[in-house]
Amino acid sequence: MTKTQFVKRITHPDYGELYQFYEVDGATLEETSLDPFEAGLLLMAEGEEVEVLPEILMISSRRGADASGYFAGEQFVVRKGSKFAASTSAKCPKNYVKLREKLVLEGLLIPLHNQLFLLEDYTFENPVIAMGTVIGGWCKGPHGWKGKK
Repeated sequence: MTKTQFVKRITHPDYGELYQFYEVDGATLEETSLDPFEAGLLLMAEGEEVEVLPEILMISSRRGADASGYFAGEQFVVRKGSKFAASTSAKCPKNYVKLREKLVLEGLLIPLHNQLFLLEDYTFENPVIAMGTVIGGWCKGPHGWKGKK
């Protein structure tokens, strides 16, 4: 007879939600614990694409910006938890100032310890707009976004 594989969800008082992998022998109805890796239960299906994680880029400025983000196609996503500079420079383009004001009014940027804290991931049209908005100033290009070292 064939053996059928199952997964059982268990709630443990100390470890929380756990999963038990086992198989049942069709003839004897005997349950046998399985190692999910050895049994092939946790392998990807053939032909399934592997999701490639984006490279995380960082930026910081003298005025207190400390942010991270990544490319999403042509757009740029600044990650939740990033800190924007609390002030803007005199040369900061008005569209960056307006975008910062919009994020504050929507409750996505909140003041915290002389910085503005981003509460959710936010998608910008491109990395230059993201950089200018984060640092509160004018920038020539996306060169300020650097990979983790």
